[in-house]
Amino acid sequence: MAELQHLSSMNLADNYQKSFDCDPDEPFQKILDGFYDYIDPTTRFMHRMRINLFVTLMKELIEKKMITQFNAAIDIGCNCGIYSKLISDFGFKEVRGIDIDQPLLDIANRNVSINTPEKKIVFENFNAEKLEGENLYDFILCTEVIEHTGDPKKVIANIKRILRPGGIAIITLPNAMSYPYLLTWLSHKVQRKPIDPELRDHLSYPSYRALKLFNDGPLTRVKVSGANLFQWYFLHKIPGYAFLNRLNYSLSKFFPFAYFSQFFFMVYRKK
Repeated sequence: MAELQHLSSMNLADNYQKSFDCDPDEPFQKILDGFYDYIDPTTRFMHRMRINLFVTLMKELIEKKMITQFNAAIDIGCNCGIYSKLISDFGFKEVRGIDIDQPLLDIANRNVSINTPEKKIVFENFNAEKLEGENLYDFILCTEVIEHTGDPKKVIANIKRILRPGGIAIITLPNAMSYPYLLTWLSHKVQRKPIDPELRDHLSYPSYRALKLFNDGPLTRVKVSGANLFQWYFLHKIPGYAFLNRLNYSLSKFFPFAYFSQFFFMVYRKK
C-alpha cells in the first residue's frame, strides 16, 4: 500500500461523491486504495458500493432527524478506521473503534485517530462480546462482524443494551439468499468442494434470519437496504460498466431487491 496521509485535516463526509467505477484518481478512492490491500477488483468494487450506501443512509437519517444526538458513537469491527472517520465527520464528537485485528488497528491509530477538545477518534483491540455498560452510545455501526463472532447472541444483546434511547444502529450482514452467495454455494455443491469456515459464516444469515436477530427487545426497525444484487464485477473493463454498476447499486437498495442483495443493511432505533 502507498504511504498514507493522516486524515485529521480532511472531512470525508462533506461533498462525498458516490463512485460506480472506482476510478483510482477519484479522491476518496485514492484514500481507500491507500488503506486497503484489495486482492482483486471484485473486492474493491464491493467495498466501495457498501460505503456508498452507508454514506447515503447517514445523510438520509440526519436529514430526516432520525439521528439527533451526536455525542458518542462506536464502530464495532472498525478495521482500518475509514468508517470511524466518516462517522466522526458526520458530526459525532467521540467515536470509539474496536476490532480484534491488531495490524488493522495499527493502521487506524497511525492515520485516523484524533484527540482534541472538539473531536476524538480512538481505536482499541477489544472483543465485541465483552462490551459492558448501558445506554452509552447515540450511534452504533456493526458491519460484517456478527457472523464472525464466537457468540453472536451476546454481541447482539450488547448492541441492544449499549445503544441509548433514541439512538440509531446500522447493522449489516452477508445475505445467503443473494445471487452471489447462492451461486457460490451451488458451485461448491456441484464440485463437491468443502465449504470453508469463513464461507460458512457468510452463509449463516439469509436476510429473513438476520431480521429475526433483532425482533425481541428495545429496538425498532427503521429501514432495510442492501448492496450488490448482482455479481458482474468481472465486466469492470468494458465500456459502460459504470452504468451497470449504478443500476446494480440502485436496485439493491429497494424492496424487494434489498432482501436478495449480497450485503443486507438494517437500521434500528432504540425506543
